[in-house]
Amino acid sequence: MALRKLAATLFAAAAITTSTVGLNGTAAAHTDSANGGTGILTSEEARQPSLTAAQMKNAVVPEAAGSGSVAASLNCAYYYVCGKGGNGNRFDYTTCNTTYTLPNLVGWGSLHNNQTPGTRAHFYDANGAWMFSIDAPNRNDVFWTPVWYVIAC
Repeated sequence: MALRKLAATLFAAAAITTSTVGLNGTAAAHTDSANGGTGILTSEEARQPSLTAAQMKNAVVPEAAGSGSVAASLNCAYYYVCGKGGNGNRFDYTTCNTTYTLPNLVGWGSLHNNQTPGTRAHFYDANGAWMFSIDAPNRNDVFWTPVWYVIAC
């Protein structure tokens, strides 16, 4: 009986880890587009170099675009990449080649790259390691907790 309990516990832990982080260690994403694509790029072709210590130290920490009700939809103006965490914190960034610190996004939330078509936004973890990118115009749901930095384009 104890062996079955241990096996069930390990299986549950693996299932939770896989569903929130994904099999390759990147942030997990839900598909919401009709063609079956997520818009989230995690392949080697999209891989970006890690952020440098200087980029992380000098990351811009703009005021969050506001935190509203968690249920409120994410409206993202043209030329912006926007996101909103499950805790209601959100961002709207547009300046290219600028490293931004995200405003404490927690849990599942929305991501919308509404920049010029073909523009790619890149997302990084707390250590500056690249996690995923998203091309414009795409939107998706992302597990934000491990994501700390973004370069809009």
